Amino acid sequence: MDPFGWLTQAHQTLARAGWQRQVYQTTGGVGAEIILEGQRVLNFASNNYLGLAADPRMQERAIQAIQTYGTGSTGSRLLSGQLAIHRELETALAHWKGTEESLVFASGYAANLGTIPALVGPRDVIFADVYNHSSLKSGAQLSQAKVFEYRHGDLDHLAQLLSVHRGHFRRGLVLTDSVFSMDGDLAPLVGVLDLAQTQDCMVLVDEAHATGVLGATGAGAVEALG
Repeated sequence: MDPFGWLTQAHQTLARAGWQRQVYQTTGGVGAEIILEGQRVLNFASNNYLGLAADPRMQERAIQAIQTYGTGSTGSRLLSGQLAIHRELETALAHWKGTEESLVFASGYAANLGTIPALVGPRDVIFADVYNHSSLKSGAQLSQAKVFEYRHGDLDHLAQLLSVHRGHFRRGLVLTDSVFSMDGDLAPLVGVLDLAQTQDCMVLVDEAHATGVLGATGAGAVEALG
């Protein structure tokens, strides 16, 4: 018996279904245009909306940081401490976002995986837009809270689910993107917040695709909507 034998069969099943994904080689930097397998194309798959990844000022400061701090923190903040530059970043982000505090994760996906289970657990309930990013869905699953998905942007459906289910659980959390990653549309955040408040629910808003794009200072949809 081969304990890894199922991998070949699973791979073949994905290929037959047309679900097999593969990584393509790109060159030419990280700008609006890239070279994909020898062909110059416009890159609509990037999150680099503001072009910061290739900004010469960012590159220069990154080099300076490496020369000062090295290439990594070498350990967990709770065990080996944090660098001053990390605290400076979080303080600046909190000021920009208009919040009391901020906490930086290694990626947006990791942020949702870490934050959602810290807010709710098996005795709690999550109400989530069905079009939420997969990181929100994964964080909800990891929390072990009961999850009810409402139709995309449908406040009436959210209100119905809240009315029926909220009272059966300890804590409640509403999850939504602000700008949805695949469709580019904006969640009805004002209505979501109003409904959540009437049912004693927390709200987590993922601003991954609105930060730097919406709002007077680019802080996102929450800022843009006041």
